[in-house]
Amino acid sequence: MALELLEKIALIDQIEPWPLELINSMVPEVKVIYSDVDRTLLGPGGSLFMGPDYNYTGKPAQAVLRCHLHNIDVVLISGRGHSQLREDARILGFKNWISELGCQISYNMGEVMILNIGDFPVGEATVWQTIMSSGAPDFLLNKYKGYLEYHIPWSDNREFTHIFRGWIDIAEINGLLQDQGFEQLKIVDNGKILRRSSSLDPRLTEIHAYHLLPKASGKASAVRKDRETRGIPKNKCAAIGDSISDLEIASEVGILFLVRNAITDSPEILEKVRDYPNVFITQGAMGLGWAEAVNFLIDRRLE
Repeated sequence: MALELLEKIALIDQIEPWPLELINSMVPEVKVIYSDVDRTLLGPGGSLFMGPDYNYTGKPAQAVLRCHLHNIDVVLISGRGHSQLREDARILGFKNWISELGCQISYNMGEVMILNIGDFPVGEATVWQTIMSSGAPDFLLNKYKGYLEYHIPWSDNREFTHIFRGWIDIAEINGLLQDQGFEQLKIVDNGKILRRSSSLDPRLTEIHAYHLLPKASGKASAVRKDRETRGIPKNKCAAIGDSISDLEIASEVGILFLVRNAITDSPEILEKVRDYPNVFITQGAMGLGWAEAVNFLIDRRLE
């Protein structure tokens, strides 16, 4: 299995060297970088200074500083909630973010916020409450008992998405949601996480985080809405991520970098990468890969 993975990576990896002429045609001068947070910008334990090898590094922080010095707008885009991302942005000096896997876009430290939920019904209740009232979360938890549970404590205090952890077949569940009358909802895989519960089936060898959210929501549609709202052309934008939900942003930006752990954590993502000619894989994992992508985008402008 390890050899097969290495062979697949060798087929698709475009690192030595990255084709500068091709990338320059995709992003002549990057103005905006849409960045995932956990296991992309941040390392183990959610630390900016912890590398994938659990040794401290200043490279991600230095790359953040370079973004500020070169007037690049880094937009955090994550499954994290609004309040969490506001604090992340405040500490890092960023102004804009997209929370709860694309459900809400916030500008200028939250002074202006717009929704990205399509025609999903909005009343006095929050989107999270409306989803709960639909019965979809209880249906899924009962149907997949032992394979799915709430991702406590990160599932608490949400406004939009219901977060679960476990191991499920995304295509199967989304088909089931449609068949059961939950046509306005979908479930999205937000990447591999550590096992944090003993109530899941012990035979599960891999645990992922999943979001149940309005069908119109998502990282890709949120990036599109942000670009349209601010009048930013696609070829001025780049993105950095580590999951399938990040990979879908590729269609909305000039170029997308997947940090190395995206493919070592989930080898199946390689088959999907083939569908996107503007996706490149970094040599480094997590924050080291993030810094590698940022430095490459900035350095080529200085040559």
